[in-house]
Amino acid sequence: MPSDAPVDLYSLAFTSCVDPLLLLDDSGRILALNPAAERLFSSPGATARGRSIDEALRPELPLGALLEQVLRDRAPRALPPDFALHLADERVVLAEGHLSPLVDPAGACAAVLLALRDVTERRRAEQAARDQGARLHAALEALDVGFVIYDAEERLCFFNTAYRSLYPECAAAIQIGNTFEDVVREGCRNGIHLHSGLSEEEWVAGRIADHRRSGDVYMRRFGDRWITLKSCRLADGSFVGLRIDTTELKEVELALERERQFIRLVLDTIPIIVTVKDRDGKMKLVSKGYAELYNTTPEGAVGKTLADMPPSHAELSTIGEMDREVLARMQRVSRVQPVARPDGEVRWMSIIKVPLVEQDGTAHILAIGTDITAQREHEEDMAATIAELERQKEAIADQLAVIQRQQALIRALSTPILQVAEGVLAVPFIGALDDARATDVTSKLLDEVVRTGARFAIIDVTGIESVDAATADHLVRIVRAIRLLGASGVLTGIGPAVAQSMCGLGVDLSGVTTHGNLRAGIEVCLRALRERR
Repeated sequence: MPSDAPVDLYSLAFTSCVDPLLLLDDSGRILALNPAAERLFSSPGATARGRSIDEALRPELPLGALLEQVLRDRAPRALPPDFALHLADERVVLAEGHLSPLVDPAGACAAVLLALRDVTERRRAEQAARDQGARLHAALEALDVGFVIYDAEERLCFFNTAYRSLYPECAAAIQIGNTFEDVVREGCRNGIHLHSGLSEEEWVAGRIADHRRSGDVYMRRFGDRWITLKSCRLADGSFVGLRIDTTELKEVELALERERQFIRLVLDTIPIIVTVKDRDGKMKLVSKGYAELYNTTPEGAVGKTLADMPPSHAELSTIGEMDREVLARMQRVSRVQPVARPDGEVRWMSIIKVPLVEQDGTAHILAIGTDITAQREHEEDMAATIAELERQKEAIADQLAVIQRQQALIRALSTPILQVAEGVLAVPFIGALDDARATDVTSKLLDEVVRTGARFAIIDVTGIESVDAATADHLVRIVRAIRLLGASGVLTGIGPAVAQSMCGLGVDLSGVTTHGNLRAGIEVCLRALRERR
């Protein structure tokens, strides 16, 4: 049943308030306190009444001066921030609140209301949040990675030092509150876009598009630096971005690419064929020469096996055997092998295959082929030429033998040794008398002298038109050789011209019998023979 007694709402509000409330007199003594204040003191209210507020709460800053100000001005005053209370149970409570004068209708201050609120846990949470924020800020500053936050309107909210250092051209615009476009345009004013060949508007539009492409990771060049960018949009529409200076990595990548292109240039330039295959026979590396052999490209051949190419079955079998031998023996293998091109043309290749082992032990097959078709054709041509030369040599030898026989016959006919009578030989000379002919005639004449026992050998020079020193010497030597065999040599047919030549040469014909013509010489020789009998 509801009570009919009047309710003191002011007292009810005082006692029901969840925040501690204390009534103080003008000297700062506690007149009354509500249950929340009792719980703050952890003691009944009776023990606190009559005590000085500074004695009961033991604040770090006494309230006396603030209380006097409230009483004097008849106006409420807030407590100092983080007002610390040192309670009897050694608890320290952080509180906030205010002192308010209670003024009666007559204008007199009946009491002062002290309203408190325990904010210890809130302050601790706030301090923990501040500490955590400071640690997070320190951690972000310690990163050598740029970190940035833009809000949903693309205004700069936070950035670390590394972020600003990555964009020196944009540094003046990297300020809290500036938009992403402000930052980009500042960079353009300092030439950050000039390397790209784009206009300022094109560069700005591209960078804004990159910025809004949340979640993508991409690399961009800024002046002489390469930066990897990643952005993520949060639930409130803001952007969190990471910026990593990957200049060194990019330079290594570019150097490797230049090295790869240089190796490719070498492979495509050297006049040999190079391939690298794995154990399964798939092409890992192919030179331009190999690709052209099969009417394809290096890119088109990589990843394929030899069976995917159009060689002959014989070629496929031989090359497969070489591959297996290389992997089995892990030694060099070489062959000379015909290779059939797709158009049917056959090229001869000198192929060397060696094992190629990576650091992890993975084995590949390195093949080096040299096109020796021209060399082989040249060798075949040379062999045919040599065979033809041998045939021609034999033919020439046969012809030479015939010529030599003919020459011997001619010499025999041109310088016949005649027995004109018993004991008398005659040798008529016609034409030149060179060393070979003189030697040949001398030998035959001496043989005939011995064989026939001739006493005279007539040398007729009627057929010799002129005599030089060599010819005259040959004639004198023949006569002397005949004399050594006990026979007499007789010169006949010396005409005026020959006689004049021999005199001019100073030929010594002393002891040599001479006659004008062959007939006279024969008659003299025959007469001498008759006289000897």
